[in-house]
Formats: sequence, C-alpha cells, structure tokens
Amino acid sequence: MVEQEFFSINPSTHIRTTSENRPFYDLLVDEKHIFSTKYQLYTFAIMVALRAGAAPDFTTKNLDICLVGNVDKDNFAVAKGLVAYLCPEINNGSDLLKRMNEYADAGVAILRTDYENSDEDFDPSAYIE
Repeated sequence: MVEQEFFSINPSTHIRTTSENRPFYDLLVDEKHIFSTKYQLYTFAIMVALRAGAAPDFTTKNLDICLVGNVDKDNFAVAKGLVAYLCPEINNGSDLLKRMNEYADAGVAILRTDYENSDEDFDPSAYIE
C-alpha cells in the first residue's frame, strides 16, 4: 500500500536539530524538567510551529535528539499526519521526517524566544487552548 510506505520511517533513524537549538532541548528536558523527554519537546514544537503558521526552518540539522523508534508512537503519528497534510508534495518517509525536523526547529525557535522573554515564568501550556 502506498500510504503505509509514505508514512514509513525507519525506527533507527535519528531525529536531528540544529546546533543552535540542541542546548534548548537540553535546558528544558535535562535541567528545567519542563518536558520529560526530548521527543515530547520535539513533537510539541512541531505543533507550536504549525499552529503559529511558522515557515519550516531549513537550517542544517546535524545534532541528534533521539531515534524515531524512541518517540511515542501516537504523538509521532499525529505530527506525521499534520505535516503530511500540510505538505502534500512529500511522497516518502525520509522527506516527511526532514520536513518534520524543519517544523520542529521552527517551533523550538518560537519557544526559545518566549522562554528568553519570560523571566522564568515560561509555561508551555499557554500554547494549548
């Protein structure tokens, strides 16, 4: 089935971010414990970017966040579906993951700006209606 192939992403594939965004993942997950895992922040950032209408961040992504197989399957399925819906030109899992990474970095940029301007009152629940 073409649809299954379209969404197929090898579980051992690395989800990546930019060298500029990776420290923010470490800060929110490892230091501040605002998110319990980096993949939670990753999928949340995709949603933030899509909700804000942000353009994908095409900057080179060279630092690992986690493996695809480590991401909660339900969260990942929702993120894949939304990005695939918004980007009908994508026709394989590899390109889909690339675009997901681009949207995640766009969302992280929004979150990072808000965090830096929040004076420690950063609350990600503000993005959820």
